[in-house]
Amino acid sequence: MLFFLFSSLLFSCARNITSNNGGGSSEVTGYEESLAAVRPKVDYQEKAEKPEEVLKEELNGQAYVPEEPKNENAKIDRVLSDMARHNSSISDLPGYRLQVYAGNDRGGFEQAKSYILQHFPELEIYESYSQPTYRIKVGDFLKKMDAERYYSSIVSRFSSAKVIMDNVDVQKSLKIN
Repeated sequence: MLFFLFSSLLFSCARNITSNNGGGSSEVTGYEESLAAVRPKVDYQEKAEKPEEVLKEELNGQAYVPEEPKNENAKIDRVLSDMARHNSSISDLPGYRLQVYAGNDRGGFEQAKSYILQHFPELEIYESYSQPTYRIKVGDFLKKMDAERYYSSIVSRFSSAKVIMDNVDVQKSLKIN
């Protein structure tokens, strides 16, 4: 019942378009409507020759002089300076580092450290020792994609290397590529 009501309402609102071509045919050949009567008339040649005069006419004879916008809102200036001061005080942000070595062997720890110093001098090395485990983390990456780029170079030498989340130094992270 509801379907019948809906379909009858839908089809009763539909508009039938028929075209009489003289032969009595009711075939629709296309939609044609001329909007020339409602379009504004613009003389492009006149405006191209005298743009200043046309502009004065459009402004009722008053000359238009563009001015530099004025920023007189002291409240906005204060908020912006507070934000700049706060942002300059930020030194650590959540980011990523590569854990290159984690193990109990001090010799392996020293070898990993010297390898990183030789092959990746641009990366900062962070050493930690929590008895009995030595750890080496390298890099300060704000984006995981940057950390994974170095990871692909390091994993061939250190199979246990992995990308970990850590707080990183913002200034040092900006110096890496």
